Amino acid sequence: MTQQQQPTPPSTNISLGLLVLDIIGMALVVFAGYEIYLINEKNSGVLAEYISWPHYPWIIMGIGVVLMIPFHKQIFSLFRKVKQYQKELAEKNRPDF
Repeated sequence: MTQQQQPTPPSTNISLGLLVLDIIGMALVVFAGYEIYLINEKNSGVLAEYISWPHYPWIIMGIGVVLMIPFHKQIFSLFRKVKQYQKELAEKNRPDF
């Protein structure tokens, strides 16, 4: 009987900096959504007095989404590693007939 090497589980090294960027990005998206609501419903936003261009909330929302991308790429990469580990573990634990 041959000794098979145990697959190593993937490391869960989630970057704290990317998590902070994700939280800031989410806050910007929520703020931009609220700003769009205020502009459409009450014709005045929080920043409307300071910024004359009417589409500025969409730029804020885009910046928020861009800030969220690196963290989500890291999460999806970790997800792929976990799925690969599960596949290797299933192949190792498959009975020999």
